[in-house]
Amino acid sequence: MRRFIASLTGKVFSQLVILALLLPSITLALLSRAEAQVAVLPTWTVVEFRNRKSPGTTFGKVAQTAVMSELGKTNQYDISPEDTVNRAISDLGISSPPEGTINLLRVAQAAQASTIVAGDILDYRILSTGSGKQAVAQLSVVVYDVASGVPINGSVQLGRSTIRPNDAADEALITDAINQAAGQAIRDIQTRNLPTATVLNTLTNSALLNKGTRSGFSVGQEVIILRGREQVATGRISDVEPDNSTLHVERSIKGIQPGDKVRAIWSPPDIKLARPIDSKGDARVVRPTKNHGNTGIIQVALIVGLLAVLLGNGNASGQTVTREVRAEPLLYPGIGGQPAVRISWSATGFAGGNSTRHAWQVWRSDVQEAPVLVVPGTQNSAYDFNTPRTTVTYTNLGTIGGTTCNGTVDNASFGPVPGVSAGRPYVYSVELVYQLSSLDLPDGGNTGGTGTGNTGGNGGTTGGTTGGTTGGTTGATTGGGNGGTTGNTGGNGGNGGNGGNGGNGGTTSGAQICYFESAKQTAIGTATPLNAPALASPSNGVAVTTAPFSFDSVVTGLAGITVEYVVQFSDSPTFSRSVIVSRFTSNLTGRVQTPTSVDTTRNVPSYIANASTVYWRVGAKNVADRPGPVPDPLTKQRYIFSQYRTFVRPGTPPPPPAY
Repeated sequence: MRRFIASLTGKVFSQLVILALLLPSITLALLSRAEAQVAVLPTWTVVEFRNRKSPGTTFGKVAQTAVMSELGKTNQYDISPEDTVNRAISDLGISSPPEGTINLLRVAQAAQASTIVAGDILDYRILSTGSGKQAVAQLSVVVYDVASGVPINGSVQLGRSTIRPNDAADEALITDAINQAAGQAIRDIQTRNLPTATVLNTLTNSALLNKGTRSGFSVGQEVIILRGREQVATGRISDVEPDNSTLHVERSIKGIQPGDKVRAIWSPPDIKLARPIDSKGDARVVRPTKNHGNTGIIQVALIVGLLAVLLGNGNASGQTVTREVRAEPLLYPGIGGQPAVRISWSATGFAGGNSTRHAWQVWRSDVQEAPVLVVPGTQNSAYDFNTPRTTVTYTNLGTIGGTTCNGTVDNASFGPVPGVSAGRPYVYSVELVYQLSSLDLPDGGNTGGTGTGNTGGNGGTTGGTTGGTTGGTTGATTGGGNGGTTGNTGGNGGNGGNGGNGGNGGTTSGAQICYFESAKQTAIGTATPLNAPALASPSNGVAVTTAPFSFDSVVTGLAGITVEYVVQFSDSPTFSRSVIVSRFTSNLTGRVQTPTSVDTTRNVPSYIANASTVYWRVGAKNVADRPGPVPDPLTKQRYIFSQYRTFVRPGTPPPPPAY
């Protein structure tokens, strides 16, 4: 046996035996890997399209097949086979195409799909051309998320068939046009980057996500939050950075928790606004447009709207004079400055021009008696510092809007006004003090007098009274003009013309400026001024390879806030290019440090790994603030940053001391 094993034949035989024993394991591993690759593709289901042009034809099936084919070409989805979809519809006992969102979701759940695609053939038409004929078809494609039942993407497209001879079958031309429209719709849908993310940690009405602008998230983006196949909340992106973003919860169903998935959505066009295909083969979805002409009419409309705001107690069908009020913490005038808050706003068309805006009054949640800041109406921002003000002079008319002319401003004062305190969240509101001419108000703002007419004879009593009253009113409106002419006209019953002397009852000789207050508009979220983090270790200029980085907390104990900290490295003191090497949250006071030691040479960009001197600093923000601190001028990141320190690589001589 030993001779056999040692021989060439024995060695070959032994290798074959070993290979035969290992072959099942290798095959199993390869199969498992292949199954894993298939499993990562999300399952999409496509149902028969509704034919709104001619129900009952086979074109709905044509559109279904075309969309399935186009989705399959992307290699991004596992498309449910058509027979699987048909079997699910048959088992559920519903008609095809399914009517209503509920039936669509039932089909998707039966097919175990995370997404379902449906749509409509809106119109199609055969057109004559110079060399033959052509079909044009308009197709609407809508993508639904199954867990939420919300449409998350879609497109309306017009497809054109190739030009064929006049004896070609219309059905073949229409099928070609539908295929072309399906291809254009799927390509349009694919152009929209609708990112997904995972919830890292949560607060009462917000959550931190692990994806940011690099993944396609942007401020204002509408999202849904999923836990497995179940929707647990809806929200909107309120703040975004390159590698993370903040979600504001708008509707909580079961609450959110770390690990939940977030999916961005996009509202498809409304097919109710789609026009039929015209004789030239054109059709489009009508969208509201702005009329850039008729400037005079627009100006009149704005004036009318402004009056409606003022005279309607500050709420003209929901219109406000300010929008997007933002309160953002910062250090003023810059890094190394004092804690402050910048309040900014933009005026709507109902706020009128600069000549109409008298002053903006800024209110803060901890002061109920009066505004804490008053700035001219030409400004659109104000700064609230940590230094107290002795007094604030403001307008206190007591009501919002109204019809009575008040010609007095700056008629109240309040003080002392405390400055902001570091570590305490605040909510800000902004109101506008308007000024209008009394001529724009009903009855001149009640500023005119009423005339008294003489009694006329021979049936002229009525004429005299009417003439006097009319003359007096007209006199008040026009500044006390003589209403005798109106009196004579009103005295048709006899010699009542003398009643016109009542016109002298007017008390004003011209227009008067009247002042009104608008309703307050509250900022989109809280603002928490913070001290800059004070760096503790490593010491400045020392050699560092791996170490924890520590600093003093910005939590002051005035409020139970949770702060997000970041440690940032750069090869420049301006931090023109930088990388965040640690990110964590804490509600502790006193000294805090990174949860783990930071390796300064690994998992960092080459410009950091190869730098002989590395600059580092710490940023902080209250995780509940919206939108957060004023963005850093270079990095655009919303943190209150510390002064910087440096460290060097082991073996590198320290830099000369700074003077």
